[in-house]
Amino acid sequence: MKRLASALIVLLAALAGCAVLSGPYREYEIRFEREAQPALGPSPSDEELVNAAAWLIRHKLELPFPPAIKAYVYVNQATLVEGLVKIAGDSSDEAWDRGRYAAGVAARSGLFLRGDYLASMHLVARAGLIAHELAHVSQTRLREGGRGRPAQWILEGHADWVKVRVLDLLRYRSYAESRDHIVRTVVGSPTPIKLFPDLQEVARNDAWVASTNKLGAPATYCQAFLAVDWLVERYGGAKLTDFLGRFSLDSAPREHWGKVFPVSYRQFLDEFRVRLGSLAGSTRPAEGGNLGGLQPSCG
Repeated sequence: MKRLASALIVLLAALAGCAVLSGPYREYEIRFEREAQPALGPSPSDEELVNAAAWLIRHKLELPFPPAIKAYVYVNQATLVEGLVKIAGDSSDEAWDRGRYAAGVAARSGLFLRGDYLASMHLVARAGLIAHELAHVSQTRLREGGRGRPAQWILEGHADWVKVRVLDLLRYRSYAESRDHIVRTVVGSPTPIKLFPDLQEVARNDAWVASTNKLGAPATYCQAFLAVDWLVERYGGAKLTDFLGRFSLDSAPREHWGKVFPVSYRQFLDEFRVRLGSLAGSTRPAEGGNLGGLQPSCG
């Protein structure tokens, strides 16, 4: 009888262990509506970083979030993918496409993060990853209920712009320093600037992924950040937020750009291409950086 009881205890313990492995090992609500900015110590936890970044995005950058979002931190790739299926509602194929190499994934329900990757990142990289993915969560809120979505280069460029702003607001790295690093990364890219894709060519997500895999993050993520940076420099962040929010309307997506910006979409891309080309030889290439990391991004 004692042997049977012992065997049963072992079996229950094993089943409990499997249950833990199949879900997040940390799960918490993202709190962004408190009155004061959360204070961070020298070694903040992932939860503290998430809440601080979310507060800054909501209150300093004035970007919205869904009313109730959570962060889910997983132990490995398999559990992250399972979480995307069970919680985010992805199909199995979608979940594997999004979670195969990602350190973090955004969904309307919140952030899905790889804890094993986060543990290997330094503080600035962790904060940057979290801010980038939170920006994508905000983007889903901005376009909720509408037709279509902005071009992928705008979504990714905006997410990196938010990331750079958050790093600046956290006083981890100034906006000017991040931007300079991105410019030098573009200048030193293994893919020459003249071979970077036209941004219209990477407007679709599949083309974006293919170009990133083939040409590297400087040709896509860094280029997109610089385009969004220039767009904001010319017309302001509020205009960009207005543009992203127009995708919540029941109107043709192609109409939105002209309703917000005084320059045509094609003209902006052409002018930016000239501006991008002028960077070649303008500064020394970046040394190292975080672009070879696990999460494609820039800065």
